[in-house]
Amino acid sequence: MSNPDDLDDGLIYDYNPGEEQTDNLSGTEAEGEVQTTSTDDIATTTSKKRSSSSVDKADEGAAPMSKRQMKLTKRSKFNDKKKEQRQYELSKKNNLPKATPEEISEYFTTLIREKNPDLSALELEELYLKKSDFLSTARYTNERTLENFPDFIKQFSKAPRTIIFSLTNLRVADVFRTLNTERTCVKLFAKNKLKDDERTVDTVFDTKNKKLSNIRYFVCTATRLSKLMEHTDAFFQGKEKLDIILDASFLDPKENTLLTADDAIVLAKTLRTLLDKKSSVKVLMY
Repeated sequence: MSNPDDLDDGLIYDYNPGEEQTDNLSGTEAEGEVQTTSTDDIATTTSKKRSSSSVDKADEGAAPMSKRQMKLTKRSKFNDKKKEQRQYELSKKNNLPKATPEEISEYFTTLIREKNPDLSALELEELYLKKSDFLSTARYTNERTLENFPDFIKQFSKAPRTIIFSLTNLRVADVFRTLNTERTCVKLFAKNKLKDDERTVDTVFDTKNKKLSNIRYFVCTATRLSKLMEHTDAFFQGKEKLDIILDASFLDPKENTLLTADDAIVLAKTLRTLLDKKSSVKVLMY
């Protein structure tokens, strides 16, 4: 019998059943991998669609703000900004009495310039207050309240006589009551007749009259002293030292201070007159 290997008929007679099985398995595994990857992609896509759908539903569920709500939100933001601005302004007012002489001088310079826009630089220069006109009171660490006023004066005011400028007539009366425990004060304000205040001042400075010789403090408003100086020059007489205390820590119901009120320019002019006509004058801030 002839051997099949010897036949030259072009056919391959070597057959290995294991190879066919391996090939079939490899093909199946490859298909499985393809199917698995395809399933993961589908799951991811489905998850994204669900997530996107949830966001869309959430957006659809959020009701738009009404005009009233928008208005209230806008008003709330405005009120917050207004409150912050108010706190900032209050902080500036509270810190000014503790400022350096240079800072106080600069404050008055700005005030005088704003209130006199038509004056020339030379004319403004005559109205300015120099830093040498002020004494620093920054080392006073106690609260600058009405109750602590006597303690402050005891520490800082050494002159024989002192003028205390306060913002309002009511404040003048309060300061007067606080300082007049030894009957060393007089109050000069609009509740008195101008002629009576003028007579009081002249009597205090009259060296021959001993009736009011113990008076040391003149508590007044800037407006009243400005008017008095038009009728009497008593404050400018003699070579004795004169202290001026600005009651600048007090806030009125509208949160104005002696330095920020509308008539602060009157105070500045009155100070300039006193400094020009009286020697040995120093200004202190309370």
